[in-house]
Amino acid sequence: MEAVILHGGQGTRLRPLTHTGPKQLIKVAGKPISQWVLEQIRDSGIKDILLILGDNTPTRVVDYYGDGSKFGVNITYVYQGKARGLADAVYRVKDLVSEKFLVYLGDNLVFYDLRKFLSFKGSASILLAKVDNPNRFGVAVINENKVIRLVEKPKEKISDLALVGVYGFTDEIFEVIEKLKPSWRGELEITDAIQGLINEGKEVNYEIIQGWWKDTGTPKDILEANSFLLDRYAERKIEGEVENSTIDGRVILEKGAVVKNSVIRGPAYIGKDTKIINSYIGPFTSIGDLSEISGSEIEYSVILDNVRIKGVSLMDSLIGNNSTVEKGTKWQKLIIGENSSVII
Repeated sequence: MEAVILHGGQGTRLRPLTHTGPKQLIKVAGKPISQWVLEQIRDSGIKDILLILGDNTPTRVVDYYGDGSKFGVNITYVYQGKARGLADAVYRVKDLVSEKFLVYLGDNLVFYDLRKFLSFKGSASILLAKVDNPNRFGVAVINENKVIRLVEKPKEKISDLALVGVYGFTDEIFEVIEKLKPSWRGELEITDAIQGLINEGKEVNYEIIQGWWKDTGTPKDILEANSFLLDRYAERKIEGEVENSTIDGRVILEKGAVVKNSVIRGPAYIGKDTKIINSYIGPFTSIGDLSEISGSEIEYSVILDNVRIKGVSLMDSLIGNNSTVEKGTKWQKLIIGENSSVII
């Protein structure tokens, strides 16, 4: 069986962070979102990965993942180009997959044992979760334990069961996609494709998950995902240098990192070759590689790679790669894209 990771989309709700790169490469708890997905798939036993690329700097994705060998998988890249919908993206792998295959949205995180999912019996299988805001998602209507209807981002509430972005398909899906017409959004919707299977009398399995999941489509979602993953997976691992500082709790301090005259309280992640000087780093904070934090306080935030922060107090903040923030006098909440310079 192969797994398909969808790595396209424009990430409009995450701008300005996604003006210069795909949202799936934003790091949470020390790893890109799609790497968490890839490793979850790998740990379920699937080693052959088809990675669907969009038109938002796809070379960054290829540069990061390569052939997949350093992650223990085999990656084949498939170029979708301009986003034309999830069903269009799935159709691109028609000649590359076996009779059964897995599809996983690369910007969704689903805490679930995929091994249970891979043995589905029908023509398709979907994972669902109850949500308070179904208009953000594709939703499924269930009647007498059967999926009878699916709608993408319904304007009126018809169900509170959202598709969480993990699908199992047989090759029957391709014939249905060939008959699809674009939706009101101008896209070929995966919900319409699954509905087509239902209309043909095919069996669509489902499971309503009880665990945590997150569609990382907004800055708030990114911060919540970072918090959950740190809380669940962070362990105390001090591989950097600590001088005249206090490291409390489950803190990951990567190789080459330096902490001087500072306090770090976990769960927290400090990336490779990053310097923390005369600063306080509070719980649920991730700081990427090659960054420097001096004279600052940071809590519940995601700071990406090669960032310079000096004399600033930040909380609930998301700071893009290669950015600089300086001279803050009060606690600030900031969302800053890549290659930015901000003096408060």
